[in-house]
Amino acid sequence: MTSKINPVYVSERIEHIECFAAHLPLRKPLRMSSHTIAHGPVLFVRVISATGIEGWGEAGVDPTMNGETLRGMCAIIEENLTQRIVGLDAMDRVAIAKSFKSLYANGSAKTALDMALVDLVGHSRGIRAVDVLGGAARSSAMVLRLIGGSLDSEIDAEEARKLRDEGFGAFKLKVGVMAIEKEAETLRLIREQLGTGVQLSADANMAWDVDTARRFARLISDFSITYIEQPVVAGDVARMRRVAESTHIAICADESIHGIGDVLSLNGAGAIGGVSLKTVKLGGLTNLCQTAVIVDAIGLSMNLAMLVESSVASAAMAHAACSIPQINWGVSLGSLLITDQPARSDISVVDGQVLLGNKPGLGIEIAVSELARFSPSSKTISL
Repeated sequence: MTSKINPVYVSERIEHIECFAAHLPLRKPLRMSSHTIAHGPVLFVRVISATGIEGWGEAGVDPTMNGETLRGMCAIIEENLTQRIVGLDAMDRVAIAKSFKSLYANGSAKTALDMALVDLVGHSRGIRAVDVLGGAARSSAMVLRLIGGSLDSEIDAEEARKLRDEGFGAFKLKVGVMAIEKEAETLRLIREQLGTGVQLSADANMAWDVDTARRFARLISDFSITYIEQPVVAGDVARMRRVAESTHIAICADESIHGIGDVLSLNGAGAIGGVSLKTVKLGGLTNLCQTAVIVDAIGLSMNLAMLVESSVASAAMAHAACSIPQINWGVSLGSLLITDQPARSDISVVDGQVLLGNKPGLGIEIAVSELARFSPSSKTISL
């Protein structure tokens, strides 16, 4: 029996790119060690092919992660990246992502375009983004919930308890915003509320020096904490190693990771037990998935994380989480942190697991007419 092969190849030549800046409203301010995020600044990007197929991408903005702003993202896309890729075939998206590496930094701008190309290819071929990325390794992934920020231990513990009752099984507390003794007490109360069998970690966002990080690790050593994320300044392998050597709790690198080389350097020094991978640091879904393969191969744990973004980026992260080799520390979803957005997704969260839908591409719908409602005002909010 001879199998029938369709010899027709349909090119999707990239013809047009549009940028839409937006500010998304948060359920509550996201308090971090160096600043508080009061809204979610994001850039939506639409890429349209010569055949009329379109794809959407999104990337958030946080200058502490990669130095970008919304204005800068729009400028680099309109003045540089558009000229690089208009006229190319979207089906060559991996080669396009590789070519982006010749442009220094600008991870968020690259992410929005790379994500849009994944979505476009999915729509063109009638397949899901997870299949564009290489196929599904699993049908769902554990959601990692961000908690805290109230500056009240009992309120934070109650928030965790309510989310656990909704079925969530992995939590990350933002620390580095109060005295470490107070934050250790918060983790103790949260663990008391959650009981055993539930993941609990702490994210310091580079808040401490080595001695403070070590003291914090000692204070929480009996609370079954899965990992401490980025306790000291990014890029300092020696300080990360000194913290890691002083505790049995795994150290996770976040702001330190901007490429595979950072992973290998920290791992080679014995400074980490795992990593937090973000598209906006790595320059897109394509690079994130490639990095995740290396992370798994060298035996590190990992979570996938994101900024405060809508269902576009959240759907992309869910598809990535279901395509990579393993994700034992869970996946964060920015869409769970906002109250309103111009996007809808066919992904769903059930019993603490994000489930993929069956629609092509990212499985999202954008209400283009609604985008203007989220347009930022430079008079009130800095871009």
